This record gives sequence, C-alpha cells and structure tokens, in this order.
Amino acid sequence: MNLFLLFVTISSAWALDCTQIQDSQIFNGSRIFIPGGDGSLQPLPANFNCLYTIKAPANSTSGYSAKVVLRNGLKGANDVIYVVDLQGNKHIMNNKTGIGGEPYEYILPPGTEMSIQVITKSVFMNSMISITVEYHAAKIGPTIEMKTNGEMNFIDVNTLREEGYLYATVTFIGLEPIFWSLASSWENSDIVNCNDCYAIDGIQGNITRILTVSDVISTGQGLTTSNAVTFMTCIDKFFGVVLNTKMEFEGDFILASTAVERSHTNYFSMRALPFGKQIAEEVVNFDGNGIVMTRLNITSPFCKAYVISGPPNNSSVLLTELANITTPYGFDRQYFSILNVNCDFWCFFEQFEMK
Repeated sequence: MNLFLLFVTISSAWALDCTQIQDSQIFNGSRIFIPGGDGSLQPLPANFNCLYTIKAPANSTSGYSAKVVLRNGLKGANDVIYVVDLQGNKHIMNNKTGIGGEPYEYILPPGTEMSIQVITKSVFMNSMISITVEYHAAKIGPTIEMKTNGEMNFIDVNTLREEGYLYATVTFIGLEPIFWSLASSWENSDIVNCNDCYAIDGIQGNITRILTVSDVISTGQGLTTSNAVTFMTCIDKFFGVVLNTKMEFEGDFILASTAVERSHTNYFSMRALPFGKQIAEEVVNFDGNGIVMTRLNITSPFCKAYVISGPPNNSSVLLTELANITTPYGFDRQYFSILNVNCDFWCFFEQFEMK
C-alpha cells in the first residue's frame, strides 16, 4: 500500500510538471523554475510529453523581458527536447547535446515568446531537465512617425532607458518599408556585438521578423518588409540609428551613416565606387546643432562630391561642394549628407556649438 501511495504521489507530481507560467507569476524580478525545484536538474518520468510556452508580455506602455536558461540533462537515446526560439528557429537537443546540464540561454524581449517541448519515451532513463525563467520590467517607448521631405530621421535608443527597466524600446512607423543603418562611431561598437539588442520588423502585437542588431549588420537586412521598425536595447550604451524611407533607399545612392560624437574626434573616409555607383553618407550630431569638419584631405586627382542639407531626396538643398571646403569648416546644423559621385577623401568631424 505504501508503495502504491508513493507511486500515486510521484505520478501526480509529474502530471503537474506541464503547468504553464501563470500571469500572476510574471512581475519584475520574478524567477520561475520548470518543472519545479530550485533551478537544478529535475528528473523526468517515462512517457512524458509537454510543450512549455514561455511569453514575455507587453502592452502599449510597459511589459516584461524574460531570461530563459535551459539545462539539458537527457540520458535516454530517444528522449528529445524541441526548442523554437523567438525568431522561429527550431533546435533539437538530445543526450549528446549539453551533457550534464550545460546551460543554453535565451533572452525574450517584451512582446515575444518561445516554446520548449520535452519528450521522453516509454523506458525510464533517468533523464533530467531544468528551465529557469527570470522576468524583468521593460519600458515600451514612443511610436514616432517617419519624417519626410528634407528632415532626417534618427535617434539614440539609449536615451529612452529609465531606471528600474531592463529594456527600452522605440518604434518608427511610416507609409512604406523603412531602411535603417547603425551610425558608425566608436560608441556604437558595443551595440554591434550585443546579442540582446533587437531590430524588430513591425510593431508590438504585429511582428513580421525579429533580428538582433548584429544579425542586421552582418547580413545587410536593414530594409523592413512592413512599414515599421522597433528597436530594443538592454545595455547602457550609445545606440544611434539613422532611418530612411524605401524611396530614399532605392534611389541612386548606397546609404550609410556616421555619428559625430561628443567625446571623440570622428575620422571618416570615402572612396569612389566602381561601375558608377555613388554613396550617400548621412552625418548626424545626435546631441544637437553644430558639426565642424576639422580636417579634409582629398586624395583623388579630381573630386565630385556634394554636401546637402538632409537625406538624399528631392527636398534636400545643396550646401557646398566638398572640393570648395577649407577647414576648419562649421555647419550650423544637426545633420547633413555627403553625396560622393567620384571622389577619394578623408576628413575629421567634431561636435561644437555655433556662436
């Protein structure tokens, strides 16, 4: 009888292991252990099949990010774990991956979800698993309409971070797909290598594609398929992006951007491209008006390049020809573009305040 009661007790405990995370368990600093315990590997019975759906909920003003740590302790040759991450990528784990509970870590930004399915076969093989989910409050930032005509679209996403929130977000929305580039700078190097900083194609509740910033930089997928892009950051570092309409992106120029920084003299160089291709470099002072070109060296025998007032479109105004600049040369504006038709040069930029 005692053995029978013990079997019933264990069976009941295993039956509860498939319980999903409840809304009441999601709050800032909450830590949830699946299928229970204290975060250490937990035993799995035979004939176990559970699909855990882990969500990072969000609304229009706030939400939660989730840090998910999965430890695989499978021992049965036919036992398996199926993971579908927030990007929809599918991963299969078995007794040859993560032996001994090596942790696999996933970060869910607010408004995303992932699933973990755990399956054991009919023979009990002492397989184990542990899933730890830790929630942190996230600030859902503003939705900004894309400016048109001669105005530049840009933002340092980091300026939206607030104390007490791990993630900060901002969404740009327009009438057509949006192209964005990470503004080249010393300070943006940390964002390039941030695996938990995201550029999401779409808006909260209507996400088309989720990419990390490093994914976009390495693959060149800076053009959205929807008419919106949402940026998310969880580190306190400069995160400067410049955005363009699809029409500007599909114009006659290859688009890129440069940040003029507060604490560094920014070195910038450009060479003429073969086959008649032209470059538009959008230069932005993210902190306010005032950009000075402190040095300019044209290295090609002739130079055909222009400085215009905004992004490369029909509303931009010619400010000067690059070959006519004598340094130091001050621009009493927050941004401009250099259109390089056929010129090799290098220069230095600094921030300054116009008197």
